[in-house]
Amino acid sequence: MAEQDSPAATDESVAAARATSGRSFLPSSPGSWLVLALALLIAGGGLVFAWTQMPHDPGTSSPEAGFLRDMQTHHSQAVQMAMTIRDRTSDEQLKALTTDMAFAQAGEIGLMQGYLDAWGLPYTGPDAPMAWMGHPLADGELMPGMASDEDLAKLSTLPVDQAEVLFLQLMIRHHQGGVEMAQAVLDRSDNTLVRDLAQRIIRAQDNEIATMNKFLVARGAQPITDPLPDSMDHSGM
Repeated sequence: MAEQDSPAATDESVAAARATSGRSFLPSSPGSWLVLALALLIAGGGLVFAWTQMPHDPGTSSPEAGFLRDMQTHHSQAVQMAMTIRDRTSDEQLKALTTDMAFAQAGEIGLMQGYLDAWGLPYTGPDAPMAWMGHPLADGELMPGMASDEDLAKLSTLPVDQAEVLFLQLMIRHHQGGVEMAQAVLDRSDNTLVRDLAQRIIRAQDNEIATMNKFLVARGAQPITDPLPDSMDHSGM
């Protein structure tokens, strides 16, 4: 005859089951929710276009594929920079701007991954970065406008007021580089979806450059109106 569980053991089992069923596995902090939302935005953007009928399927060494791969890298750094300052600043306008930047560029990363998925192409290709623009980067070279590791570290270590100014200066240059890359693919591609994305990037980043220059002036810093300097432009344009 099977031995029956004691009432005490049964009570303990029920209590444990209730405790487990009531446990939440969702993010508990606002920062965790934001990171989760960004990840879902990237994944969702890829799914939206994974089944889209493309005008044609560019090859793995095409300007379209090169642009999408390189712009993902470019955008990823922008998201990192924006999130760093968003988490440090107490300025509500700057916090709103950096949040918008992070979400917009994360969404565009998802779209770019979706296009590559639809073409059956990997997210990384056989060519060096910027080869599609006729100027492949050597090891250690950065894409147009991208910040150095040293500058990225300063965004986290400088006093907040100084970090805000540095962020605005770096992101303006970053956007100038992104606009150059988007214009370059417009000069090289007739793919409707890629052209639409490039034009969208140019419009958004030109507008954000104007906004960031206003923020610089408000902080007593000089606006940046000159073209991207040669030291930050490895595009060959």
